[in-house]
Amino acid sequence: MRIKRFTAAKLPEVIERIKEEFGLAAVILSQREDPDTGRVEVTAGVREEDLPPGTGTIAPKTPQPLGSSAPMANPLESGLPPSGPQVASPPAPTAKPPVKAGSSSGLGLKAYQKALTEGQKSVSPGKTKVKDEDLARELKETIMGGVNEIKELILDLAHRQSLAEKWRDRGDLLSLYRHLLATDLEPELARDLVEKAAESQAAWGGDLLEQLRRTVQPLIKCREMTLPRILAILGPSGSGKTTILLKLAALAQKRGLKTAAITLDTLKLGAAGQLAQYARIMGLGLRACQSRAEFNEAREIFEETDLILVDTSTRDLKGAKKLDLLEGSGAMTLLALPANLKTGDLLEASQKAAGPDLWGVALSKLDETKTLGGLVSLIIRAGPSLAFFSTGPGVAEDFGPAKADKFLDLWLGPTIEEGLGK
Repeated sequence: MRIKRFTAAKLPEVIERIKEEFGLAAVILSQREDPDTGRVEVTAGVREEDLPPGTGTIAPKTPQPLGSSAPMANPLESGLPPSGPQVASPPAPTAKPPVKAGSSSGLGLKAYQKALTEGQKSVSPGKTKVKDEDLARELKETIMGGVNEIKELILDLAHRQSLAEKWRDRGDLLSLYRHLLATDLEPELARDLVEKAAESQAAWGGDLLEQLRRTVQPLIKCREMTLPRILAILGPSGSGKTTILLKLAALAQKRGLKTAAITLDTLKLGAAGQLAQYARIMGLGLRACQSRAEFNEAREIFEETDLILVDTSTRDLKGAKKLDLLEGSGAMTLLALPANLKTGDLLEASQKAAGPDLWGVALSKLDETKTLGGLVSLIIRAGPSLAFFSTGPGVAEDFGPAKADKFLDLWLGPTIEEGLGK
């Protein structure tokens, strides 16, 4: 985009200069009047492809010699006094005419000319006043539209530069890269995945989006549905640990597993009572424990069960010695992660739960976000295995084992397909 500042004594002169140099595709970006000299200063811009053919710097007009057969210059343009009778002209308006916001095809300059022609403003000595306040608002919107267009051009250039040189002219690759960034995927990872998909397409052909899925799918590890006997559910505040426990218990009972629950969350007001109410409805054995001795006693009570699910508190994830009362019991941990957490929070929770006893990850609140790029970054970089998906409030119907293809559907989904013109 070419941008230039034009100045003249009056606004109509500036408009004519912009029209001569940039054509009617020009967009007015800003306008002001110098309070000392009264000269009007207008900043205009135009896309390179919209410039008139052969446009360059405008050379100064050469005065015609006396006796020349060429037509004489217009005295109003040349600044020379007219030779014939003079007719007084109405004063030219100098304030800002209205323009349409976001214009990129000449509407900005045309709107200025229309405002001048229709005389939508009045002139007072030394200062132009705008009668209609909407004109100022429209001008502001136009300026913002021009600024946004410039930002878009810069962003487009930055995205192209992010890709390898041989891929920069591929519009479909650029579109895919931008849509992956829109899902909150890390820029470096987005670039790597797009370029690998492009290499795969070059080698094997086929659809670009399908090649991307084939590139990512092996990187998403999912757990087989073989549960450890004792599984403690960890997670940050608001991750839905208790809800996931109940959903998992219902799924296990449906598969014929005799299931019981132990709660360590004695800090949260009403947490144990709420869990006890659901446990009665589901026929689920339940014990509340605050010490290792109580936990060992509960294990003996539930000795005949196939699965013991342990509900923890947020403190158990943050503590330096998380779940120390489970030591020696052979318990594994299931990390509950809300899909709508920011990438940094996801990584922090994953790092705190990491260890040989981390069995898998249960993703909750998948129905509350469309930007799963942070989870993709975590899964590919840190490598935890996905175990369960929770996609709604239902206890059984909205919960099930994690599947890589389903996760890719949720991540890529219709947004990416629409962006690629599917």
